[in-house]
Amino acid sequence: MMLMYVLAGVLGYLLGTIPAAYLLRKFTSGSNITDEGSGNVGARNLYDVSGSLVLAIAAAAIDAGKGIAAVYVGRWLGDDTLMVTASAAVGAVLGHTYNLFLGGKGGRGLATAAGISAVLNPMLLVTWALMYLVGYYIIRRDIHIGSMTAIIATMVLAMSFPEQALQLFTMVPIDDSANLRAIAVALCIPLFLRHVGPVRDVVRQMVAEDDD
Repeated sequence: MMLMYVLAGVLGYLLGTIPAAYLLRKFTSGSNITDEGSGNVGARNLYDVSGSLVLAIAAAAIDAGKGIAAVYVGRWLGDDTLMVTASAAVGAVLGHTYNLFLGGKGGRGLATAAGISAVLNPMLLVTWALMYLVGYYIIRRDIHIGSMTAIIATMVLAMSFPEQALQLFTMVPIDDSANLRAIAVALCIPLFLRHVGPVRDVVRQMVAEDDD
């Protein structure tokens, strides 16, 4: 079974390394998105550097598709064993956020994690979206603050979801809800790490504004 975990994780990682924003930017302009804007290999930076909403939506859809595909690869390999599916899912997020084929660069993982949540347990996705709105509209109208609020809140709230709700909304068989709670946290950790830098920059800007 350990070999199955490793195989699922590797396949998930390889799926995650498909750099949608990088490829779309390269094909449409010949540019390297890792050298443009924030250097982030994701839909938001693609929109910032290209000005094309169509390209950004396409990149986000492909990135979400990678997460969905990883879940189904895990289910196929593990015969619906939750932790094998989890290995593929977490691997996909890591592949997207820390892409070895791009020198460790990558995106921030939100679209890939959203795809995973949509087919693993949609309650995680709904929780993230609601907490994003809280962070964005109540704390500060900044996408990075909204995202970080949602990431931290999802990790915390996932540990306290009612057992019946987890059972109802989880799309794969689970024999121990603690495993799903752990998966939710594991998915959020790479997202958290990839948002530390942008949030730090926003906080510095806020401090500078207060000093003025």
